[in-house]
Amino acid sequence: MAVQLGMDLLEAQKHRLEQLNELDEIRQEAILRTDLIQHQRAKWHDRYIKEKKFQEGDWALLLDSKFKDLKGKFQTHWLGPYEIDKVFSNGAVRIKTIDEFQTPLIVNGHRLKIYHKPLSKEEFAKMFQENSAIRLMEKNSSSPSA
Repeated sequence: MAVQLGMDLLEAQKHRLEQLNELDEIRQEAILRTDLIQHQRAKWHDRYIKEKKFQEGDWALLLDSKFKDLKGKFQTHWLGPYEIDKVFSNGAVRIKTIDEFQTPLIVNGHRLKIYHKPLSKEEFAKMFQENSAIRLMEKNSSSPSA
């Protein structure tokens, strides 16, 4: 090939080595650019992730994944409530049913959301009595207007 181009063999070898070096530089630049873009995407993605903190004894609802594709307006997509039995470091959570059988089940923490127990009338009234901001509003609304 070098003879056809009118180059001697040594000059052709140098030219080929330069081409290979350029290819290595282009490949390194592409790797650096890819690493930068992946870092930026990971940073953007992590900004919108809410970390869920579960504690033992909390109650949680479990997402029923079979309804994932159904867009039923009045269908519930949550099962439970379940009691959180143990939280593992990898994000898995062991839950158990709150009936007398207490069947344990290990699920991904992303499929759970905290369930707040409903309040009784007495607990509801007690919560309002303890809240000072509501007492201030009651005092302001009961004062006579001029």
